[in-house]
Amino acid sequence: MKRPLITLLILCVCLISGGQDLQYAKTIIKDLCSTEYKGRGYVGNGVNQAADYLEARFDQMHLRKFGCNYSQRYSFPVNTHPYKIRCDIDKEAKAAGYDFLVDAGCPDIKGHYDLIHFNTKDSLDKILLYKKIEKGFLADDALVLHHQSYKDKSVYDSCKEYGHFPALFITTEDKKLTHTISRSLNEYPSLTFIDSTILNKDSMEIDVKHEWIDSFTCKNLMGYIKGKKTDSLIVFSAHYDHLGMQGISAMFPGASDNASGVSMVLYLAEYYSRHRPDYSIAFLLFSGEEAGLMGSHYFTEHPSFDLKKIRFLINIDIMGNAEKGIVVVNGEEYRKQFDILKSLNDTLKLLPEVRIRGKAKNSDHYYFSEMGIPSVFIYSDGGAGFYHDVFDVANSINLTNYENVAKLLIGFVKKL
Repeated sequence: MKRPLITLLILCVCLISGGQDLQYAKTIIKDLCSTEYKGRGYVGNGVNQAADYLEARFDQMHLRKFGCNYSQRYSFPVNTHPYKIRCDIDKEAKAAGYDFLVDAGCPDIKGHYDLIHFNTKDSLDKILLYKKIEKGFLADDALVLHHQSYKDKSVYDSCKEYGHFPALFITTEDKKLTHTISRSLNEYPSLTFIDSTILNKDSMEIDVKHEWIDSFTCKNLMGYIKGKKTDSLIVFSAHYDHLGMQGISAMFPGASDNASGVSMVLYLAEYYSRHRPDYSIAFLLFSGEEAGLMGSHYFTEHPSFDLKKIRFLINIDIMGNAEKGIVVVNGEEYRKQFDILKSLNDTLKLLPEVRIRGKAKNSDHYYFSEMGIPSVFIYSDGGAGFYHDVFDVANSINLTNYENVAKLLIGFVKKL
């Protein structure tokens, strides 16, 4: 029993002595969240400027290339709102990103609107709402649906049934605004407000201009470190894109989602550049994740290397605060590997918990897994919970247990 214990102690000491300073990760996150990269989205070409920064990091570490360069180009359509957004409620100015959000697929909006309020949690109000839809709207009516998510299309479907649409749809959220990316243009304009901002208000003056891009070209990035064994590959992946800008003032920095995950991939690449691994290790950074896993989907259909050589893929998304541990999506699908990871953590006591989840189409592991490639998605459990909003900034994450996650992953790779 002494030999396994000694081996584990040596492993732990090696990982600690070989780990990067936490400042390295903080620098990556701070850089990616800076105004220079405009939220790593599609306004001002922020996502491709971030790609240039990351390619330079690959080059500094002397990662090998799969081919002539580190990048793979592809395109998809996207809707944006790059111009100044003006919105007054009862003549009081409101701020995009903080008081309200323009729906990602929203077309232009301009004019003065009367606000017609309905509380969708009130049964009587719902009856009156559907009577209003049946009767029809005036030309400047903006329909305000309190406590109804923009994802709920039941009211829209009723409007379609009667052929009666308001000039503008408005939904509300009680606590936070959550932004998205849209690859299509909505037929009708829509916004989401913090409920208290628009409650009992009478009128709105608004000016929003959209810009539709038929074919936005962005890049996936890939590099690798040659291991002692070259017949198989271990892959670490993360997405570096985020939501970009809405208007000229609202930026979505994406510190937790997913500058933190990118920093972990680079942290591990830096480690393995100085400690030659047993198996070759590839480092993949995808764009287009927030637009619907576009980058990873494209890569699986146009791979830069033989995907059958992948021994295991570890996708890292949201790695800012592991104060409660980590969660392993697809762990149920790959129970043997999950058990290795959990057992290692139980022995080394690096994290409070390694929790298992089943299959989910929620990050860039998905299309690899669908092809039968052993893949998991790991995210941290803890933190302030800022997600897809303007508050997900670099100083909002504290990187609790960050280095311990790295040590656990390095130890896990040794056992694959």
